[in-house]
Amino acid sequence: MKKKLLIVGGLLLLGFALFSKEIKQGAMRNMDFAASVKIQEKIDNSSRLRTARLIGEVMEGSTFLASPEVSVVAVLVLTAFAGWDRKKKRIRWQAAVISALFALLVLGEVYGKTVVHHPAPPFFMIKNPTTIFPKYYINDEFSYPSGHAARAIFIAVVSYSLFVIRYSRKKRILWMIGGFAAYVALVSISRIYLGHHWLSDILGGWLLGGGAGLISLATLSKLQQ
Repeated sequence: MKKKLLIVGGLLLLGFALFSKEIKQGAMRNMDFAASVKIQEKIDNSSRLRTARLIGEVMEGSTFLASPEVSVVAVLVLTAFAGWDRKKKRIRWQAAVISALFALLVLGEVYGKTVVHHPAPPFFMIKNPTTIFPKYYINDEFSYPSGHAARAIFIAVVSYSLFVIRYSRKKRILWMIGGFAAYVALVSISRIYLGHHWLSDILGGWLLGGGAGLISLATLSKLQQ
């Protein structure tokens, strides 16, 4: 199982590298715009005018847990939790792989923003430019990959490894997996709806965060034994 996870994780990271190359060459531009317009129209049309702004603020808030600051704290907490063997009262240094792979994820995001040069959605697509979370109003010049999507899926996979596998009953596992999946989906859709990312940015983030997360899961699986 560990070997399979390592292989799949490695393939996802390889997929991120190849996908990044395609995005740099201009792939998915038409699909990106069409997807953004469709998602924004669907959500806006399904809500009443007086609640449209509230929905925007809720979506802004949903991305807070995947923000850089909160994610760093979450990763440090997860590393500390995995790194302490309560039975044997000793440190398990293998848990440092969580922080190491998160650092790899950050490097992947920096690579995308500085090398791929994928223009962010235009200003007119940004929803609710002044909200309770005004810092998210900043419109970066380049948007690939979505760091929020990458961090969300990475934290979800690591949390699954540490909490669901170890503590949950079998009947509850599906519910918790569904919760993690819903969180990743909400963050991802929010980034498109709010006009901060394209669909291709989200897909790149999934490949990057998913690859790093599965490699982390493979390493942590040994600690669960």
